Amino acid sequence: MSNGFTLIELLVALALAAILATAVYPGFSAWLLDSRRDAMVTAALHAMHAARQFAAVRAVWPAHLPMSVRISAHDWVEGGITPSDAVQIARAFKAAGADLIDCSSGQVSVHQKPTYGRMYQTPFADRIRNEVGIATIAVGAIYEADHVNSIIAAGRADLCAVARPHLANPAWTLTEAAKIGFTAIDWPRQYRTAKPQMEANFQRERAAALAAVTPGSAQ
Repeated sequence: MSNGFTLIELLVALALAAILATAVYPGFSAWLLDSRRDAMVTAALHAMHAARQFAAVRAVWPAHLPMSVRISAHDWVEGGITPSDAVQIARAFKAAGADLIDCSSGQVSVHQKPTYGRMYQTPFADRIRNEVGIATIAVGAIYEADHVNSIIAAGRADLCAVARPHLANPAWTLTEAAKIGFTAIDWPRQYRTAKPQMEANFQRERAAALAAVTPGSAQ
């Protein structure tokens, strides 16, 4: 299925891109990965290095197409990147021409102590979006369509990226659409006969749930 847009993302974050991150965060990431730190290196300086790397890619990517950057908005370890550092980093990328900031976190140290929970990384996207004034992508433990809708409706992010739920269920998007009653979505041709059945099943579930909480409804 076509998603209807073209986007490229530069993974400069320590999360998911350790090799590039070591190049663009030279003392800082080395300290986290190898327990050595250059005390003179600051998060703002790392952002400048990363922004220059971004600018090189941005220069060859068509100007009319969006480009995002995935950053580690919190390393969850003492001395690592903090949410306040992430705001500085996002500002640097915005100045370099980034269109969106993809707000991930962690995965850089065995000593990290993240606080997991539903939508646990969304506050990073929320803060950067509203303090820096740049579009953001929320990720992390977003596993229901209602999560996505609440994040977007509240102005906490502009997009949500859903990964692991799709690994568990490749038809996650189709399933969630049916669950919330959104039927204007195309299915792969070979699966279309299952679409009305799934939608009808979820419609009955919604009707039953509504009847259960409606005073005077038939039992």
